[in-house]
Amino acid sequence: MRRNYQVTLDEASPGMILSDDLLDAQGGVLLPAGVTLSESTIISLRRREVDMLPILGDEVPDADDAASIEKHRERLQRLFRKQTEDDMATAILRQFVERFRLGGSP
Repeated sequence: MRRNYQVTLDEASPGMILSDDLLDAQGGVLLPAGVTLSESTIISLRRREVDMLPILGDEVPDADDAASIEKHRERLQRLFRKQTEDDMATAILRQFVERFRLGGSP
């Protein structure tokens, strides 16, 4: 299965390929989809205070995929640990984040 993912700028390395256009705060394209990152590109993005990058994924074996999904589940559980039952806004946000990170229908 091919899966695109988000990485922090600190996790980015030369040779990674952008899966989507990288946009600035105003919606302008900083880098188009398909660009291969270089060390100088990463340094430039750091100066522009870019935090996350959409990266084109490789073929992931099912075992690695299951481990990745479990890792994301644990992280989401930790991130939303203070959510209360009557906090609808946080519940909706969590649903969207879970769909994005773990897959599933919108």
